[in-house]
Amino acid sequence: MGSTQKAAIVTGASQGIGAGLVEAFLQRGYNIVASSRNISKASPFPAAANLALVDGDIGDPKTAAKIVDTAVSRFGRVDVLINNAGIFIPKLFTDYTIEESMRWSPRR
Repeated sequence: MGSTQKAAIVTGASQGIGAGLVEAFLQRGYNIVASSRNISKASPFPAAANLALVDGDIGDPKTAAKIVDTAVSRFGRVDVLINNAGIFIPKLFTDYTIEESMRWSPRR
């Protein structure tokens, strides 16, 4: 199911900058997959055909896969990724490991 309408993924989308980005993309006609730990319960956006909400911790690789799978199955593509969720650990991003991200995750 391909589409010429662009699709974006926004993590950390339930409030603040993430929510503002989702609103801006929606106003510009994008299909959006918005994600945060409890975005479907927070329900920050009105229901729309071009909006999919995915709950989960983006630090979990299964959540990341579910977000991308949702975008591809529902909208047929991913054009933009905004990774707005995260915890700051002062070092080069290329030096992060999955183990470190799990250690700093509130899920532990």
